[in-house]
Parts: sequence; structure tokens; C-alpha cells
Amino acid sequence: MNLNTGTWVVLILCGVLLLGFILGYYYNRQQAEKIFPWLQKGLATLGTVTRGDKLPGMATGGRLEVHQPVAPLKTVETVYLLAPRENLLFWIFSALQGRGDELIVWVTYQSKPEQSVEVARRTNRQYLKRLNDPDKPALTVLENSGRLQLAAEDKPGSAIIGKVQALLQRYPNSVLRLSLRPDKPHLFLRINLRIMRHAPAAELFTELKQLVG
Repeated sequence: MNLNTGTWVVLILCGVLLLGFILGYYYNRQQAEKIFPWLQKGLATLGTVTRGDKLPGMATGGRLEVHQPVAPLKTVETVYLLAPRENLLFWIFSALQGRGDELIVWVTYQSKPEQSVEVARRTNRQYLKRLNDPDKPALTVLENSGRLQLAAEDKPGSAIIGKVQALLQRYPNSVLRLSLRPDKPHLFLRINLRIMRHAPAAELFTELKQLVG
């Protein structure tokens, strides 16, 4: 059977995608087997850890929740998302957007934060939307680092800014987005999981526990 050039190109492309799916699937599976105990061990310092609902769609990762966490925490929920390595095209697109393996944390404290703080890249849409929201307390840009920008509500005497800055100094390359606000959940945090995994997860959650209160 003679195959023309176009057919060969399609067959080769399908073969590459299939191989990429197999390698990506097993790589992500190995990573998940390492991330789960790392994250569970860190969360266990806050309370009883349980698995949350399955992630929607084709997302690869998992969800862990802490029930009846220690004070001043009220609820803690985490999701770890792995880059879509099973789909080579999606993975390339995701990498071009600067997205990789991530940890997302939602925290509700027993009392709401006394000051709103936002940390993100200057071009982050949610961050820019919050800065320009006329219905919420005004934020002032306090720091411009090479990667992140920090803005906060003017609250003299508040210790929260110093705690957030200490967190950023401790994990300068790990934090992707941080939002501390009076609305629940009080804290939203996106973390570069590939970098963060070099440190014990318990240290991160200790820092987050101390942000408010």
C-alpha cells in the first residue's frame, strides 16, 4: 500500500501525540503520588485531612480539605493541578502562558482580615480588576518587584502587610497570586508547585495560619 506525504505526516503526528499522551500520563501519575503525601502531611498539622470532590473535566490533580482546623482557621481547602502533559498541544499552550504545576489554597479565618491585600503580576486580569473596582476599598500599590506587584488597603497600625511581605520574602519564586480580603474565603493563594515542593508543606501552612489573628 502506497501512502502519500500527507498521510505519512498525519500518521507521524498521531504517533507523536499518542506517545506524548502515554509519557505525560505516567509522568503526571508519578508526580501526583509524590505531591499527595507531601501536601497531606503539611495539612495534617492543621487538623483532620480528607479528600474533596473529584476535579471537573480533564483536570489532573486532586483536592484535599481540612475539617475543624486549629484556630484562627475556620476552613481550609486545597487543590493541586498538574500541567496537561497528556495532551502535548495543550501542554505547549499552557507552558507558553507560563502555567505549570500549581497549588491553589482557599482559607477562611475565624475573623475576617482587617486589611485587604493583593499580590500578582502587573498584567493579571483579576488583580487589575480589583485595583479598579470602585465598589471596594481603594488599594495603593506599595511594592513593585521584578515579578510581582503588591497593593493594599490603607490601614494604619495593621500588621498584615508585614506578614505578607515576610511570606513573599520566604517564597519569592513560588507565589503566583495572593488575595487577602474580608469576603469569604478570606485568602486565595496560587503557588508554583514545582518550586514549593522543595520546602516542607507544613512551613507554608504555618505562615498562612499566622497571616490573620
